[in-house]
Amino acid sequence: MVFTCRGEKDPIEFRHLECDEVTEANVQMKTVPFREVGPSFSMCFRRDKMAAADLFKEACKKPKVQNLDKKRDNKNKYTNSLGETNAKVFIQQ
Repeated sequence: MVFTCRGEKDPIEFRHLECDEVTEANVQMKTVPFREVGPSFSMCFRRDKMAAADLFKEACKKPKVQNLDKKRDNKNKYTNSLGETNAKVFIQQ
């Protein structure tokens, strides 16, 4: 895999290459034959500015964590279409 970035504004290039034959003569002449074998794509940064303060604050909000005891109590419970609460019980064999 080869990652290349030539400059600050140029895209980052991702290439997947394979080397067929490596001989001492090729290595000394620095002409090792590569062929492209896998996925290859280019990535570029589109956003390099911070969002507005209120939007950034909303994006960084974390959901409230439930109490672990309550979470364990509600584990494997579900409600069917009639509104009945059912649960799965696991018993060791």
